[in-house]
Amino acid sequence: MRILSLTLVLCLLAAFSNGQTHKVQKEKEKEKKVKPKREDNYIRLKGLRFGMDVTRPFQYLWTKGDRYGTEFSGDLEISPNLFPVFESGYEFMKIKTSYVDYSGQGSYSRFGLDYNFLQAENKNDKNILYGGLRYGFAFASQKVNNYLIDSYWGPTTGSFSNQNYFAQWGELLLGMKGEVFHNFYMGWSIRFKIQLNNKAIGYPPAYFIPGFGKAANGSNFDLTYSVYYNIPWDFRKNIGVKKPKAIVVKPKSVKKPVVKKPVLKKLTD
Repeated sequence: MRILSLTLVLCLLAAFSNGQTHKVQKEKEKEKKVKPKREDNYIRLKGLRFGMDVTRPFQYLWTKGDRYGTEFSGDLEISPNLFPVFESGYEFMKIKTSYVDYSGQGSYSRFGLDYNFLQAENKNDKNILYGGLRYGFAFASQKVNNYLIDSYWGPTTGSFSNQNYFAQWGELLLGMKGEVFHNFYMGWSIRFKIQLNNKAIGYPPAYFIPGFGKAANGSNFDLTYSVYYNIPWDFRKNIGVKKPKAIVVKPKSVKKPVVKKPVLKKLTD
């Protein structure tokens, strides 16, 4: 009987310890799943950063037609690891062959946000690896100076006058910016662009959208490479800081001493 009781107690202790071990393992797994909070919860870019895309003048090297332009950008770190961005530029597209003479041009702008995924090792580490979103729009025009259609019944020639149109699109991008010298940066980005409900402009349809690319494609990929300079002006120091009121010290009025007139007594004989 004693042996049976002792065996039962040992079984209960083993079951209890096994349950405790299982519970500890579950708690450890939960701790592993919880991601630690970022330690770089501070502003690393104190200023306004302006940039220029150095690839825009040389797009004719990898696109069909003579495409070139200029693009400038600006961004700042409004809160830790969050960067609002504005980009704007102007582009031209010319195609001249034996059957068509086309030209298109226009201005475009984009604005959006970038979020930095790369955790800083220290406060002097200003390199970022980011993902971003953009909304872009363009005001453009195109003209077909002449065209040639060679058919069974003979060649047909003609031209189309100037057409003005508006286009818009969205972008998803991944990029990197690194500080090469004090306040000087270089960076690249890969962009996926998709058109957003653009209206038809008649015949011929829009062929080129500045800032987007070939309009016949519903989506495009693009690559940018830019140089930047950060203007080291910490505008946050002036936000919410109240100027002390000027204290006006009034001069104390000095009381004039009262001079008593002497009383002359009559001399009696």
